[in-house]
Amino acid sequence: MKSSSKIIGVLFLVFVTVSCSAPKKTVVQQAAPRVIQKDRIISRPFDAVWQTAIEWFATHNTPIKNLDKSSGLISTEYSVSIGDALKYMECARSSVSKSVQLTNYTGNFNVIIKKLADNSTKINVNVFFGCTQNIYKEQLHLFIPNETTLISSARINCSSTGTLEKEILDYLEAGN
Repeated sequence: MKSSSKIIGVLFLVFVTVSCSAPKKTVVQQAAPRVIQKDRIISRPFDAVWQTAIEWFATHNTPIKNLDKSSGLISTEYSVSIGDALKYMECARSSVSKSVQLTNYTGNFNVIIKKLADNSTKINVNVFFGCTQNIYKEQLHLFIPNETTLISSARINCSSTGTLEKEILDYLEAGN
């Protein structure tokens, strides 16, 4: 009987020691922020870069929303195909435990072209992406397929991968 009391006493002491000890600090390393090149100075005249920018929008079937050569601004809003969405943006899912579907990918961006000198032009590309996040609750049934019920739907902002900015800057610099 004494030995079982000792074992219980030792176990109790271990339990109290572990329970009362300070929790271990978990170090969470966050990924380094993505560095995206959004601007570039190129050795081409303003008018040539402007014309190449207009051609880029036309050849990529991207509608122009605003166009103002005097300020150097070209802007757009457009729907993004799923293939392009995966290439150009990252959208965080805010729900881990529920079924989440991302749809209706959209993007808008502007290109600002500024003359620095006769043969020097600065290009700035600003990209903004978003999508609709639908969260579903799954209904589990034994004999029929699982049903899902939409419980929320909201627009969320997505992050650029930097690919679109690079493609536009490279195209304008090359003067394709």
